[in-house]
Amino acid sequence: MSEKKTEDRKTFKLQSVDSSSVNRKMGTAFFLMALVPILIIVYIVFFQVTSTNSQGFSTELQLLVGLALCSALLGYWIIRQIGTGISKMAQNAQSLLSGKAIAGGIDVKDQSEEIRNLVKVFNEVNKSLESEVTQLEQSRTVIQDLMKKIGTVITAEEKTEGFLVLILESMVKAMAAESGALLLLNETGDGKHFLQAVAYGKEREKLLSLAAQESSALHWMSREKNSLLINRIENRSDIAQDTSDLTYRSLVCVPLRYQNHSKGCALVLNKKDDQPFVQDDVMLLENVAGQIAVAAENTRLTADAEQSYMETIAALAIAVEEKDVYTSGHLERVTGLVVRIAEEMNLGAKAVQTLRDAAYLHDIGKIAIGDSILLKPGKLTPEERKIMETHSEKGEKIIAQLRSFKDLREIVRHHQEWYDGSGYPDGIKGEQISLSARILTVVDVYDALTSTRPYRQPLSKEDALKIIREESGTHFDPQVVKVFLEIVNQGPQ
Repeated sequence: MSEKKTEDRKTFKLQSVDSSSVNRKMGTAFFLMALVPILIIVYIVFFQVTSTNSQGFSTELQLLVGLALCSALLGYWIIRQIGTGISKMAQNAQSLLSGKAIAGGIDVKDQSEEIRNLVKVFNEVNKSLESEVTQLEQSRTVIQDLMKKIGTVITAEEKTEGFLVLILESMVKAMAAESGALLLLNETGDGKHFLQAVAYGKEREKLLSLAAQESSALHWMSREKNSLLINRIENRSDIAQDTSDLTYRSLVCVPLRYQNHSKGCALVLNKKDDQPFVQDDVMLLENVAGQIAVAAENTRLTADAEQSYMETIAALAIAVEEKDVYTSGHLERVTGLVVRIAEEMNLGAKAVQTLRDAAYLHDIGKIAIGDSILLKPGKLTPEERKIMETHSEKGEKIIAQLRSFKDLREIVRHHQEWYDGSGYPDGIKGEQISLSARILTVVDVYDALTSTRPYRQPLSKEDALKIIREESGTHFDPQVVKVFLEIVNQGPQ
């Protein structure tokens, strides 16, 4: 218990000094400093002056005591004033630490030179904080606007140009410029100088017009390997340039470099408020340009991969038709019709493209079926029928080796499923089968019915359509059948 009381007394003592206000501390310090001189004077007056000479010194001693007291009071008042200024500064510093700007700053009247200088510095910090807060508010608004635009671009079908415009707009605003452009060189050799050109800001239309011309300043700038920083702010006579070409007060242009190869350039024009661009602006734009160059190269590689992907599809499709002469033209007819149905049913562009590719490859598994079964002129035995029915699974396994074909796998595997669940290989039904696979099923059967096979002659269009109608709801999705019949009755397009 005694230890606890001792600890409490220590805490109280520390708090009484450390937690007290500046005024109280300075008042206490002054009292302690003035106490000894006052006690000495009192001691002299009451104990050292004898009765014989007290009358001779009484007036002087009284004046001395009064002077000492007045001096002490004046000193206390001065210290109190200084303490008040420091205390107020401490309070406002705490507000600054909390992120709050002080409206109007602190009054510096009636203070010492040192305090006035300190307060002036404090007020400058306060003004700087106010400016930073304003800029942060503006930046938050820009970021919010940027996030909205990112969401819009992500949900759009054509993303590449949208992202370039978004990057360019952010770049122009971040550098406080009036206009900007991103120019990607065309490396295909088809005569077009720029593969892609986007512009933003006040000079947008002019920049795009110059990019479309056969020769302009943008052409040589896009092939320049070094960054350019040009300011014409001081010499206004230089601004009177040819209006048919690029005009500017100030400019920063940096190359889009990838492994020492130029992919184009990024440029910003005319810093606002007639301010010049500085080297920090160049470094900022170079950092962004480096990322854009990498993205441009990835886009090119993706385009090459997509081209190889399409060529692979074509080669595999030809291999299927070369093996089975009876299905010649089957893939092309099926593909054309499924695309028309998919578009009529409002499938997205990506889904339509996936279905188009799957239609070309839906019979690829027949490559693994022996000719004795695939080309047999008569009816298949139950055992042969089971082998033939493995072609959808084999087709999926073939394309599963290619990552680019991952979206096609389900369609290829399930194009022989029935709407009522009696199909193969998985026996799924209804909505368990993707809409793309349900569309392909109807068209595949229709084309097979109207084509020559080793074991029968083709049916007429009317007979084939009759079978499709009769099997709507069992073999086929009724909604798909409805759209299919409407398109077939319209005739070829």
